[in-house]
Amino acid sequence: MAFRCFFDVDGVVLDFESSFIKVVGDYFKLEVPENYQPGNWFFSDLLTWEQVEEGWEYFLKSPDFENIPPLVDPERFNDIFGAYPVHFVTNIPPDCLERRQRNLEKVGYRFSSAHCAGLVQYDGHPAQTKAELIQDLLEDNEGFMFVDDHPDNCINVHENFPDAEVWLMSRAHNQDFNHSVIRRALHWDDIMKHPREV
Repeated sequence: MAFRCFFDVDGVVLDFESSFIKVVGDYFKLEVPENYQPGNWFFSDLLTWEQVEEGWEYFLKSPDFENIPPLVDPERFNDIFGAYPVHFVTNIPPDCLERRQRNLEKVGYRFSSAHCAGLVQYDGHPAQTKAELIQDLLEDNEGFMFVDDHPDNCINVHENFPDAEVWLMSRAHNQDFNHSVIRRALHWDDIMKHPREV
């Protein structure tokens, strides 16, 4: 059976949180605790909602946006998943996609394509869930795996493709999510060493 791999980017293969917090912490001159991990999606234990919005706009324009370090060794990632088409699916503004692709290429990931999709909608751009994008890319009778750090995206894909291999990448902000079918990866090794028949 043909097989594809779909991976979220920020918080899965690139260390978005650390990069964002460093840039925004410097911008607002905050004292950020060493090894800070956000307790939720909106960094509300560190930032006000207004700071998140202003900091996000600043981060998008900064050179750091396309210099985010990897969360998994790209060479090992390529060795394990390089036998299949790899698609990165990220929920950033579509006009930032080219810069994100450069970041992925620069750190060494090999992939077939990169796309914008997800539950966050940006003004002036058509909304598309990750499940809808996957449906557009799949060919008949193909299996696939999907990895994301947002439970809602995992549920969206699982509900549309109940036979797919869906993983939630553990982050501090998703610890309270439990599901009988969606797998939780505590580390990349959980995904890389999982036996799969393809």
